Amino acid sequence: MSASERIKRRLDRRREASAQEDRANRLLFIGIIAAFVIAIGYILFKNYLDSGPVDLNRASAAKLETLPGVGPDTAQAIIKARPFTTVDDLQKVKGIGPVTLDKLRPRVTVGD
Repeated sequence: MSASERIKRRLDRRREASAQEDRANRLLFIGIIAAFVIAIGYILFKNYLDSGPVDLNRASAAKLETLPGVGPDTAQAIIKARPFTTVDDLQKVKGIGPVTLDKLRPRVTVGD
């Protein structure tokens, strides 16, 4: 076997190894992108599920504090004033006036 044939054979092996490495890198890249898309989808779906109206009779203080105009003290006052039969019952809670009630009305509900 001549020297040129040996060089050609080595180059062919290197090209083949490089092509296999390229395929592996592409698969790794696709896997990383797929994992990223799944993670983002999960986060968005979870936020979608959590974004529904807040049940005044069942929500935790932390969940109540996510509502506009409701801080820690108001959240505790809402919890102490339970049970609510209508959303308008919120007017009985200290710290919630007509303006705050109008902001809360589309974001809250009373459970069964």
